[in-house]
Amino acid sequence: GTTVDDIPKRSTLPGLSSLRTTRTLQENMTLTVEPGCYFISHLLDKATADGSPLQAYLNKDVLEDYQYFGGVRLEDVVVITKDGCDNFTLCPRTTEEIEHVMSGGKWPPLKDSDPSLRRSRLTESYK
Repeated sequence: GTTVDDIPKRSTLPGLSSLRTTRTLQENMTLTVEPGCYFISHLLDKATADGSPLQAYLNKDVLEDYQYFGGVRLEDVVVITKDGCDNFTLCPRTTEEIEHVMSGGKWPPLKDSDPSLRRSRLTESYK
């Protein structure tokens, strides 16, 4: 590995230390956004242990119901625009969309049911 002096150092703050993008985003840049929720036993055991500062925020009984599942990650490809981003990922995301497709419904839809996801290309083929 090499060290490049102009790359900012990673933050050590909780919630920011795992970020892999330290660049200032500019219009027309394309990147993936990969939020995930993982149920990792050794981390959850530590977080729910007596004396843990996180214990007050976690419901151990509920967590135990999900530990077998492992977790989930959603991936989106976005392009940065002058006023935000456009989401290029064209797969069902809302509960209603997923249930529609699982019951044999057509995809992509004629109308985007969740404009907040900024999927401008979702219904382009119908224009």
